[in-house]
Amino acid sequence: MSTWNQVRLTAVALVLLGAQSVGANENLSVDDLAKELANPGAANATLNFKTEYRSFDGSLPGASDAGSLTFTFQPVFPFKLPNGNNLIFRPALGYVVDAPRPGAGGISDVSAWNDIPFDLLYSWQNDAWTIGAGIVGSVPIGSSVSSENWLLGPSFLAVRTFDWGVAGIFPFHNEKIGGSGPDASITSLQYFLFYGLGGGWQIGTGPTITYNWEAPSDDALTFPIQLAVSKTTAIGSQIVKLNLSAERNVIRPDDFSEDWTFTFTVSPVVKNPFQPNPPAPPVDAATRAAVLAPVR
Repeated sequence: MSTWNQVRLTAVALVLLGAQSVGANENLSVDDLAKELANPGAANATLNFKTEYRSFDGSLPGASDAGSLTFTFQPVFPFKLPNGNNLIFRPALGYVVDAPRPGAGGISDVSAWNDIPFDLLYSWQNDAWTIGAGIVGSVPIGSSVSSENWLLGPSFLAVRTFDWGVAGIFPFHNEKIGGSGPDASITSLQYFLFYGLGGGWQIGTGPTITYNWEAPSDDALTFPIQLAVSKTTAIGSQIVKLNLSAERNVIRPDDFSEDWTFTFTVSPVVKNPFQPNPPAPPVDAATRAAVLAPVR
């Protein structure tokens, strides 16, 4: 990554973090906060700084020697609505170093900015469940690793909170709606389960299964397994979630595909700079009745 690219990415992140850095909700224990941060439909704004190392494998010459490093900044902006529900926007800005590109002359390496994936989710609470629906997509940026496609599709979320942790699924689909790249139609399913160990520690899994409808049937499915460990803690007055995971694709395309992915993520909890004063939640019927009782 060039020095200028590093400066741009760091500057955006520091502006958001410096202007809106906060501690966690003081009414929550660290374990309750850890459960909320593991829930994609909860209303917690975070700035996620992710570093990923990927190894590759396959039948192509040199496939097992390939490896790449990706730096991603993904802010999560939850907007609290007057009805108490959430509208959550998650874009991702990523730069990849030594991305392998299979070609007629073998596998070459390039370093460039990735396309910009995003998701927009409307979520609401139903007792211990968080339910959501929205859209996902990707914006091409024309770099040497760009798909050159505009992608868009639906998403759904179902998360169950337990005393011991959280579990849920997040299915979504990306379909080509424009651009000059090859046809694309990919269905994905993220499944996740995180168990609380106490003191803000969690252990669990959260990989994403994908099925490429444009690929030959033998190479269409990618099925990963993952082990992740996270810690939600305070660094000074700043609440931060630290997450470390190892993931392996046990089913993957034969010619060339990702094999192992190792990820380390640092996620400060912040205020949404675009909604510094969210509306107060609506008063439930029981509270309203208690307030009006003396008047009556």
